[in-house]
Amino acid sequence: MQAALIVNPGAGTMSGLATPRAALSEALRGAGFRLGDLAEDAPLEAQWQEVDACDAEVVFVAGGDGTLRSAAARLLERRRAMAPLPGGTMNRVCTRLGLPGDPLAAAAAYRPDAFTTLDVASANGEVFLYQSIVGQPSRLMRFREMQRGAGLAGWAPVVRAALRGLLRPPGQGLALRTGTRGRVRGHAAVVTLPVPGDPPLLQLDLARPAGPVARLRQAIRWLRGGLSRDAEVRSFTGRRLVVHGPTPWLRLSLDGEMMLVPGPVRFRLHPGALRLLAARRAP
Repeated sequence: MQAALIVNPGAGTMSGLATPRAALSEALRGAGFRLGDLAEDAPLEAQWQEVDACDAEVVFVAGGDGTLRSAAARLLERRRAMAPLPGGTMNRVCTRLGLPGDPLAAAAAYRPDAFTTLDVASANGEVFLYQSIVGQPSRLMRFREMQRGAGLAGWAPVVRAALRGLLRPPGQGLALRTGTRGRVRGHAAVVTLPVPGDPPLLQLDLARPAGPVARLRQAIRWLRGGLSRDAEVRSFTGRRLVVHGPTPWLRLSLDGEMMLVPGPVRFRLHPGALRLLAARRAP
């Protein structure tokens, strides 16, 4: 099968490989894919130009969740299949797909001609693949970007921002509009796509912490994927959800990337929208 490869060399685990493009290309060729040659240090835009110029049926994308999100948006427009490879810090999307954490092992797990589909969500038209956060906690995503590549010292602004966030009054500025209960107010809204194989419904967890201890507890549960089990969190499901805020513009993170968007934020699930190359699941 003819394939193309996009590599974000600055992403988490990619930076640990001396020649990530060459190593991944060798692993993919060993799995039965034909790849063109491209310079190891080619910038991302040059790599996408190569993709547009070739007739590859599937595009392998190595990077973090933000890189995969951006690639999915491009490939949806081009109607091409995507094959994710873990290369970031958390790799939530690849973990959900059952891929090995090592990018070379993940590349070896793919086989030609085994396709499936993946649900995609959008927030005001912006695509994401795993999770979106609306509200104050999304501010931490900006500090995480500042930390990237800075080692342990780079975590200082993240820790300071987290402590300020715990001590700051949470407020109840966000409101979720529901069909039966009117508007339910909260501090932060976390919208997550369904796990592959689950019913096609978005889940929105609306955090309403009573104080700093509750916020810390909810942050830990969010990191562990169990925010909905907190007593001070209200959970809702649906294919379309709307979050309102107190200002015309709202902080929003999409798969770990922070941006400002005009409110309200309208979420929509697009079941099976992205064509995906299937891989053998990690044991």
